[in-house]
Amino acid sequence: MSFLRWFFSGIVVSLLIVLVGVLGNGDTFVSRATAEDTAKPYHGNITKIEKTYTRVEFDLSKKTHLLRKSRMDYYIAQAKQADKRGWDYKRDQMIERVENMLA
Repeated sequence: MSFLRWFFSGIVVSLLIVLVGVLGNGDTFVSRATAEDTAKPYHGNITKIEKTYTRVEFDLSKKTHLLRKSRMDYYIAQAKQADKRGWDYKRDQMIERVENMLA
């Protein structure tokens, strides 16, 4: 009797997991940027950093300059994504990293 109870409980739990997976599809937990977000201008700090970044000259023959430039590109892209998603803390953190590299 105990075995049957465990067996049917396992089936019920499995079915509930499948139903939640099919019906919920996880959309409520995943943050996505929508098409309308691209029309929204970026935060003022991002545009300020991009203007400063475009004025900086890198000697790409030096490995340190190439590494610094690629890291700054990455952090600026991450800041833009965070801004689209409304993650203010992460956006500010990425901007601060770029500012530290520019200093």
